[in-house]
Amino acid sequence: MSPEQKEDLKRIKTLKIREDIPDDLKVAIRTFLDQAVIVGEYELDHMPSQYLENLLKTIAKYPEHSLLLMELLQILNKDEIIEYNWN
Repeated sequence: MSPEQKEDLKRIKTLKIREDIPDDLKVAIRTFLDQAVIVGEYELDHMPSQYLENLLKTIAKYPEHSLLLMELLQILNKDEIIEYNWN
């Protein structure tokens, strides 16, 4: 793991989730971030898909966060993690 990646993991560990975020979404975000740290620290090949699925489903429950959901889906599509037709 590069020094930059180690710094990224340290930064992720200290991220604070805004207080105005609904509790279930806070849990989904924190769980996803915690798993990302575990994947990085143990240099695992991937994160179990349930964590991403839970995050996306939880974000989708809140229309006020639809922009975030769309941005995440675009990233996943661009990186060929998912296939989605945007038309």
